[in-house]
Amino acid sequence: MDNASYLYRHELQSRYRWLRFAPDIEREFMGFLRETQSVNFVACAWIGLALWLGVVGWDVLRYVQHIEGTANEARYLQIIIPARLVNLLALGALLINLPRLRQSVWMGTAGLATIAVYCVCTFVCAYVYNRLNISDGMAASILILMTVLFPCGVTLRQALPVSAVLLGAYWFAAWKMLPLAHWMDFRETASLLMVCMAMMAFGSYLRERGAREQFLLRRLLDWEAAHDPLTGLANRRSFQRHFDVCLAQAQRDGKTLMLAILDLDHFKLYNDHYGHKAGDRALQQVALVLGHYAARPMDLAIRLGGEEFGLLSYADEAPALTRRMQHLLAQLQGLHILHEYSPTASCLTASIGIAQAEPATTTDSLFLQADAQLYRAKEAGRNRVCGPDVSGAAEGTKTAEKAAVAAA
Repeated sequence: MDNASYLYRHELQSRYRWLRFAPDIEREFMGFLRETQSVNFVACAWIGLALWLGVVGWDVLRYVQHIEGTANEARYLQIIIPARLVNLLALGALLINLPRLRQSVWMGTAGLATIAVYCVCTFVCAYVYNRLNISDGMAASILILMTVLFPCGVTLRQALPVSAVLLGAYWFAAWKMLPLAHWMDFRETASLLMVCMAMMAFGSYLRERGAREQFLLRRLLDWEAAHDPLTGLANRRSFQRHFDVCLAQAQRDGKTLMLAILDLDHFKLYNDHYGHKAGDRALQQVALVLGHYAARPMDLAIRLGGEEFGLLSYADEAPALTRRMQHLLAQLQGLHILHEYSPTASCLTASIGIAQAEPATTTDSLFLQADAQLYRAKEAGRNRVCGPDVSGAAEGTKTAEKAAVAAA
């Protein structure tokens, strides 16, 4: 089984109670979170705009009701208008940069920073309200403080410290701003706020656990749709997608694209005499060897079906790929998988056909070319490589036999 699939299953079984994956999977999850939560992030930004407009309207209403005298009004407007403008600039910058932030690792951080600016500016407004003897001035902070725990592309581990710092700042601001006569009302409001934030934190915990489970299940589903479950190699569906990408890239870069098809010799006889479980183990061993020959980013090892495998090799010339495949045959013989009923050899062997893709090549035509070379290899006695630049089957056989002796 592919290592990634094993890691996903392991994380799924561990139940991730502490909302943390292994480092590599955690990085993948953060990308997944940005992708799936981007709509929520945009919604939170617009909710923030609505809250900001509501605070502005509330400010205006309070001024109309409680400010007496133009001099007093002007003095306090000099404090509160800059706070409003800072809020507006922070939210405007967030909304303007949303298209880039939705693809960035800084999306959630930008959201939390904007909320922090909101809170600071709201505390300034609360100071003004209390100077005007408005007892519920701190109540304006409640909704904004709670938005820290909204689903905006950050994990609960990131949101909780910010929430704790802002909540501490909320109490400190009240301690500095409020007269003793207003402390009873404030404690009631603050207690309600903390209960609401605790409930939101628990809801965020459940939501993130669900998101993590959805991420693991989706990754496993994607892996199973693209890989052979027995060997862990790519399947034909995955090969088709990868071939189209590689062919287009090869045409742009002026590189070659080669396909090698490997067919195990007399494998039906092997299954008939040793059983299908032994056959499955043999296929897994062959897949493990073949996988080492697809180490480059654009290469792909495939199980085409039954005892047939493939290797898509990018930027590789036919003579070089032929030598590599002859070495692979020697490695297969070095596994010493006993096959007493094979007419070709006493151990399990394979035949390989190689074809080169042209600009107008399709997957079907490339398979036909590789199949034709594979047929040549079988006609020439099996356990050999045939391809565009392989002049003789005997030469390939001798090379494979020499490499097998060296490997032994």
